[in-house]
Amino acid sequence: MYVLLAAVVSTAAELKQQTIQAWEAYVRVANIRIEQRTSGQSPFLWVDEEPDRVQRVRAGEVLVAPVDRDNPHKVPHGLIHDWIGAIFLQNAKLDDVMRVLGDYDRYKDFYKPLVVKSKLVERTDDHEKVTLLMTQKAFSVTAAVETDNEIRIVRPDANRAYSLSDSVRVQEIADYGKPHEHALPEGQGPGYVWREFSVSRLEERDGGVYVEIETIAMSRGIPVALRWMIKPLVENLPRKIMLATLTDTRDAVNEETKAVPSKTQTAAQAATRR
Repeated sequence: MYVLLAAVVSTAAELKQQTIQAWEAYVRVANIRIEQRTSGQSPFLWVDEEPDRVQRVRAGEVLVAPVDRDNPHKVPHGLIHDWIGAIFLQNAKLDDVMRVLGDYDRYKDFYKPLVVKSKLVERTDDHEKVTLLMTQKAFSVTAAVETDNEIRIVRPDANRAYSLSDSVRVQEIADYGKPHEHALPEGQGPGYVWREFSVSRLEERDGGVYVEIETIAMSRGIPVALRWMIKPLVENLPRKIMLATLTDTRDAVNEETKAVPSKTQTAAQAATRR
């Protein structure tokens, strides 16, 4: 859910073939890492790579970090931002968390003000298509990006699940909020977000559910003349967005599980009444 990674660059840009090729190469490597986690070649959860991470999220911390030190990654005419974060939802159940994360029509409520419109377009047992309109403000600029996302959901076992989300359409909205706002052609515009790919991993254990999100996004490069002004924003904004996304997820799950008892709770209540 990254948007406005270089909002103060208001001049138009065009997505280059070199930039697309660099993105595709980066995502291929990311998919290898994902496969290693799901196949057991490396820990399923990022927090399990270091004991300190598990302790921190178990204590209630929202943990966010760049995937590596070279972040954002410079590619021809663009930047790739790769961030990961984790939370622990005490006393939560995996099915309840998945139900909330799959309630796309309510993302505009769960993740406001970042998400202003959200709609589930298609759904099967292991596939979903979702349209999101996201906005962000920095300085005096409002960036708006609409995406179509193809989501694949996998349940390796009863206690684990992961989903892969790929942006199959990304269009920036010019003059958002004004009477003459309009969608720009794909690959054209200020270059807030050219592409986006994310993976979410969930595991129920230790009396709750671990939730991890890794989001990879590509924006246009920073013009040399504006680097002094934009660089701090580009480096700090993804962290803030990831923190907000994970915090909002925790709040949404807590609120929804209070309002709708889980299957486990319902069964327990029925047994008590008998």
